[in-house]
Amino acid sequence: MLNFGYIPVFALRFMVLYFIVTNAIAMALFPGGTLFNPQLEIYSFSENFFSDLGITFTKDGTQNYLSSFLFNSSLLVLGLCAVTHIFVPKLFKDNKKSYILSIIAAALFVIAGLSFIGVGLTPADIYFEEHVWFVIFAFNAQTMGVLFMTIAFLLSKISNKYTIVAFIYFINVALYTIFETSEPPPDFNPFELENVGDFIDYNRFIISVVWQKIITLISMVSILIFTFGYRRLIND
Repeated sequence: MLNFGYIPVFALRFMVLYFIVTNAIAMALFPGGTLFNPQLEIYSFSENFFSDLGITFTKDGTQNYLSSFLFNSSLLVLGLCAVTHIFVPKLFKDNKKSYILSIIAAALFVIAGLSFIGVGLTPADIYFEEHVWFVIFAFNAQTMGVLFMTIAFLLSKISNKYTIVAFIYFINVALYTIFETSEPPPDFNPFELENVGDFIDYNRFIISVVWQKIITLISMVSILIFTFGYRRLIND
């Protein structure tokens, strides 16, 4: 008989693998170009956001069908797998406080996952404003979800190493979210501007792009580690 607690374990591990593989391929297939360097013919780790993989046309007008399909499919998978968090609270049922906190965390993770699907459905070059708000909403929900899950781990009988991982995850996501929301989002679409440098600070832009890569790596590693914690709770 299937233990439903295994569903998020399998789903989240698949999500991490699928996200990494598909986006690696998407980067390789990306025709190139950044907001500050439209003529660039490769994906730039310092000037291209992950979301750039999902745009329909690059800054110089090149069609971006393959990369956008792969990137947007990874966000769809991420969102669907996030929904499996509804099964996670049952793993904390031995502790009432952890159980309640895990329910709140699971709800926030589901909201974040659905918001990431929204990110994929709103390519930045076409629906920039909607795209930005989905990103902000996703990261805010994710940040609060990680906070509640950290406390749930802390109060549960599971090893404190999972609490430490969750806390590190929370601090990094929270700092990045604060950084990204410390300034209001632009009220224009930068993909439609030729002189982007007159409206966007280049140094802040680079920090944002690179930090996003670091946060994504931390998120994927943390989620993978969480699955081992969930499995431990199942076995116990």
